[in-house]
Amino acid sequence: MTKHALVLILLSAVSLFAACTGGEDNLREGSSDSDSDSDSDSDSDADTDSDTDTDSDSDSDSDTDSDTDSDTDSDSDTDSDSDTDSDTDTDTDSDSDSDSDTDTDTDSDGDTNCPGTCVGQGECRNMNGTYLPDYTCPSETPICCEPGATDSDTDTDTDTDTDTDTDTDTDTDTDTDTDTDTDTDTDTDADPPACTEGDMQACASAQSGKHCGLTYEIWTDSGSACMTNTAVGFVADWTEAQGNYLARKGVRPGSAEPVVTYSANYQPNGNSYLAIYGWTQNPLVEYYIVDSWGSWRPPGTSPLGTIQVDGGTYEVYKSDRINQPSIEGTATFPQFWSVRTDKRTSGTITVAPHFQAWGQYGLQMGSFYEVSLVVEGYHSSGHAEVTVRFD
Repeated sequence: MTKHALVLILLSAVSLFAACTGGEDNLREGSSDSDSDSDSDSDSDADTDSDTDTDSDSDSDSDTDSDTDSDTDSDSDTDSDSDTDSDTDTDTDSDSDSDSDTDTDTDSDGDTNCPGTCVGQGECRNMNGTYLPDYTCPSETPICCEPGATDSDTDTDTDTDTDTDTDTDTDTDTDTDTDTDTDTDTDTDADPPACTEGDMQACASAQSGKHCGLTYEIWTDSGSACMTNTAVGFVADWTEAQGNYLARKGVRPGSAEPVVTYSANYQPNGNSYLAIYGWTQNPLVEYYIVDSWGSWRPPGTSPLGTIQVDGGTYEVYKSDRINQPSIEGTATFPQFWSVRTDKRTSGTITVAPHFQAWGQYGLQMGSFYEVSLVVEGYHSSGHAEVTVRFD
């Protein structure tokens, strides 16, 4: 073994010994000194953030445009004014005064004889030392006194003053004004179309025809005569030479229902009628509803009764014609009359009430042949311009 190797072996042995010795000291110290420090820090932070954002946008646009135009022309004006004034005034005054005065005066005057002095146990002795048994010795004073008369004055004064004023004033003013103005204008009358036919003159002893939707007829019993048809009616001119003259215009066969509106510039000279005129058949009847006349009021017989219609009074008559001209030739037939008591030359004639009244008086009519407005002259003269409408 070399010298160098030996040195290395020795150094290794020394180092190992030193290590074992130091480790033993350390174990020993661990067994004699034991410090146990236990620090336990537990921090638990739990932060939970939950943010939930839910955005739900629902936009629903529905546009429906419905335009309905309905135009109805009706004129109705309604004005309603309602004013209500109600005034209520209530004044209540309540005054309550209560005065209560109570005065109590008590005077107690004891006029007493005090001759002694209190000694011992409340004994009263006079100046000579004599015991005074009838005298009292009050505790609040050393002097004893004979009880004297007591003057006690008690004055009690109670004044009570109660004043209650109640003033109630109630004013109620109710003013209700209601003004209702309803104007309804409904036009249901359809005017007949205007006639476009020109004037037409008819001259004959007997002639009938159509003009502007109505039936006209000219008739005389002596020679020829004329009438002129116009768009609104007719014109009649007659003379005495024509004997019995009739110019008329109306509806055929007619009915019991017409309402006749007319106006006339009626200028007769002598015997003449302005009337509703016509015939019925089965039975054969000639009838008149007379509104005006000339020099003579027909028919010259006694009335059967009266009828109130169209703002006037009509007298009802019956007369007879023996072997006279008719729509059926020469015949015998009755005439029925309603004659107004006062003349007029314009207005409305409602025919139905006349026919009904005649039936009540036993005047029986047949089937209608015509309902016309007539201007009749009998051995007279005259002129008439007539406007007429049948509804």
